[in-house]
Amino acid sequence: MYNVRKNAERACASTDKNQWKGHGPMWMRKEYWTELCDIWGAGKWNENSSKVKQNRAAHPKANVHTSGSVSFATHKARLLKRPPQFQELFDETHKKKGTNDYISEKARKVAESYSRGMDERYGDDSQHPELDPDIWVAASGAPKKGHVYGFGHSLGTTRLISSCSSSVSHATSPFTTPASPGGSSSAAPTMTLDMFRAIVNETVS
Repeated sequence: MYNVRKNAERACASTDKNQWKGHGPMWMRKEYWTELCDIWGAGKWNENSSKVKQNRAAHPKANVHTSGSVSFATHKARLLKRPPQFQELFDETHKKKGTNDYISEKARKVAESYSRGMDERYGDDSQHPELDPDIWVAASGAPKKGHVYGFGHSLGTTRLISSCSSSVSHATSPFTTPASPGGSSSAAPTMTLDMFRAIVNETVS
């Protein structure tokens, strides 16, 4: 979300996150943006941000989730001349530089499980969508403390995929409004696929 934060900072000429609340991106729901601004303005987020910087310095062989002002997704799309598969982005950020080895056993197992799931559902690579949230949640596990493995800490993406963690067993869509207690689910989309892709791109930026 680096670019989104920078855009808000430029728009109101301030680093005060409370002032950013009226300058969110068009593709994000206002209440999500407001909550993000509250998170960014809290001491806990700044503490975590410092830890992330320390982790980057401590693990120079690993590609991390940031790569300057151009995200891995954007860079990969330019190289491939097509939208990248999410697994390609995951491999880019979870393999040791210059090798084909994953940075952890968990990363390897999740990637292999997701790849098998995609092959079973869609067949050969040419039929694969850019991302299947159901299969990803099944491979990586349910969100923990609001964090979906492989997606950093993007609130929009986390909430979207959290809704889909139940779809693994309940066959609901991550793009529809969840059913209210005792009621039926609504077919009205809460977020379009283009918005979802935008969040994914920002997540790995």
